[in-house]
Amino acid sequence: MTPEQEPMDTTDRASLVRAVALLEKNSFVTMLAGVLDRPVNAVVASMPSFVGETIMRASKNAILQCLKIALKPRSQQSLLARAGNHPALISGITGAVGGFAGMAGLALELPFTTLIMFQSITRIAAEEGEDISRPEVRLACLEVFALSTDGRGPATVESGYYAARSALAKSADEAANYVLRRSTSLEAGPAVVGLVSAIAPRFGLLVSQELAAAAIPIIGAAAGSSLNIAFVQHFNNIARGHFVVRLLERKYSEERVRAEFEAIRLAAEQQRRLKHERKTSR
Repeated sequence: MTPEQEPMDTTDRASLVRAVALLEKNSFVTMLAGVLDRPVNAVVASMPSFVGETIMRASKNAILQCLKIALKPRSQQSLLARAGNHPALISGITGAVGGFAGMAGLALELPFTTLIMFQSITRIAAEEGEDISRPEVRLACLEVFALSTDGRGPATVESGYYAARSALAKSADEAANYVLRRSTSLEAGPAVVGLVSAIAPRFGLLVSQELAAAAIPIIGAAAGSSLNIAFVQHFNNIARGHFVVRLLERKYSEERVRAEFEAIRLAAEQQRRLKHERKTSR
């Protein structure tokens, strides 16, 4: 019996159900709305147009810093690696500092916060069975920053998660192949730069939401800390779901897991629609 024909183990299917929930229903916009007690999209819409360019530059710089760590990982005993074991705490502190300074402060601390998140993502990858000593796995950790479904509209034919993976597939494959063939000046390679260019705009969508919220004058240090903690938790959830899916794909095949993923997602959407219809018909 081939992996495609083999029935999925009950425990594995339960893990996939949890992964679908983490990857498809884990909305950063919803998290921000809870922190701010108001819709974050209204805040984003009120931002000056020049802010977008600032956000994209900061986002690309943050991803580039993570890329350097991905290609030349530090010892697990390094200060940065240890900080990655407590991402919410460290990012909460940096968010509080950024909250005092508003937009400019958060723009300065974004690369550090992103590095902490990246270390946390690599830890989650290891917990889910990945060999993080492999450069291609560390690049897969970097991809997590582009796998959020927020800001790209509802999925129709396939899930936002798999649509994002498909959009990154070519850049990710080219970067991984390049890294496996080279040993020097990796971050300068066109394939690797192409991966960063593919990830940064997607990451920037969420950064813009956080920075817009943090730019509100009344937010201050306390909410700045809460925003960063929500930011970290969002990507930790995405990482957990992503690496569970990758583990199951190695066991059953990508095609089989993808089909099961979509079936679970569509069934959950149907249940939500039915629940909403019953609620509104009362």
